[in-house]
Amino acid sequence: MKARKFLILLLGILIILFSFSNSSSINSIDELAYVVAIGFDVGQNNDLTISFQINSPYSSGSEESSEGSSSGSSSTINTVECNNLDIGISLLNSYLSKKVNMTHCKYLIFSEELAGQGIGEYIYSFKNNIEIRPTCNILISKCSAKYFLENSKPVIDEVSVKYFGLETSSKKNTSYTEPITLKDFFCDLSDTFGSPYAILGSISGLESNNVGDNSMTLNDNEYTAKESDDNSQKNIENLGLAVFKSDKLVGEISGLETICHLILSNNFDNATVDIPSPFDDSNYISLYIYKANSKNTVELVNDNPYIKCDVNLKMRLLTSSEHSNYMTDENKALIEDYVNSYFLAHINDYLYKTSKEFNSDICKFGKYAVSKFLTWNEWKNYDWLNKYQNAFFSANVNSHLSSSYLLTETKS
Repeated sequence: MKARKFLILLLGILIILFSFSNSSSINSIDELAYVVAIGFDVGQNNDLTISFQINSPYSSGSEESSEGSSSGSSSTINTVECNNLDIGISLLNSYLSKKVNMTHCKYLIFSEELAGQGIGEYIYSFKNNIEIRPTCNILISKCSAKYFLENSKPVIDEVSVKYFGLETSSKKNTSYTEPITLKDFFCDLSDTFGSPYAILGSISGLESNNVGDNSMTLNDNEYTAKESDDNSQKNIENLGLAVFKSDKLVGEISGLETICHLILSNNFDNATVDIPSPFDDSNYISLYIYKANSKNTVELVNDNPYIKCDVNLKMRLLTSSEHSNYMTDENKALIEDYVNSYFLAHINDYLYKTSKEFNSDICKFGKYAVSKFLTWNEWKNYDWLNKYQNAFFSANVNSHLSSSYLLTETKS
């Protein structure tokens, strides 16, 4: 009995000693340099220029300084020229006094130039890196990735990691873009049902003479994130989506086209849009769309995809004036008919743009077409991702205008 107690006591002591014996190899928070975003640009001689934004939680500057680095209010940018990410991390570790850690990385940012050449090899490499989380966002920058990081100044949040995290919430607030993670992009890249796409972003000035040009409204149906050359205070502008064919960037869609994309792919949350008034061509009315979905079907006609989309919208009218009387049965029907025509035109434009111009099925209509094939080999041999350019469409929009929160009539 005593021998048994002695063995248990000895085992407990050994466990405690073993636990503390490895403590010297564990890195404390003071010994790590936390990367919150990584930017990739085309370098010289086909090399990469990789920019690391490293968070500095304890000071407004950074302890580290090196050639090619710039500091912001709560972070520093370090840039290296190399062949791949792993070599870049090794080079960065060679002159930093802290070990680079990427477990808090929020954004992987690619310049348009690099994305046009193809980013597949980088995506597969990221998936093999145990520190980069699959929830990290993929963004295509209209300016260089380095410029994007250097001018990404938090307006409200002092910590860059929180700032980047809040930017992706714009989909729920506006539906002008959609957060695309490393996991999403990797799955789309490996998929046979649709093509990859990513967040489209750039830097815009908050105090600029081009505010009218860069105004985030949907009156301009071609509006996407734009690069600003002014030297005023700048912030991230995420608006629209970058469209890929396989791993190469082939185009972009605007904020309104992104709303159409989210509706057709049944990922829509809500949005406020301005449309020309059916009562006065010189004015606009504001609509809050709080629910939207699409019933999609695919048939094969002469071996080509025939895609039908039946869209339903539920909305509230936000616009009102002293003498407005929008919610009479006649005016309500007029607004609904106008909304139907308005969105039908833009949905058709979006569908034919992705099909004929981009040949990229970012809505993943392929998942509705696969049921037309008896075996997986038949589906693969059909080659949906290339047949999508031969698709033709039939769309219908049915909107319902709610009368809540609006005065039915005002009298002087």
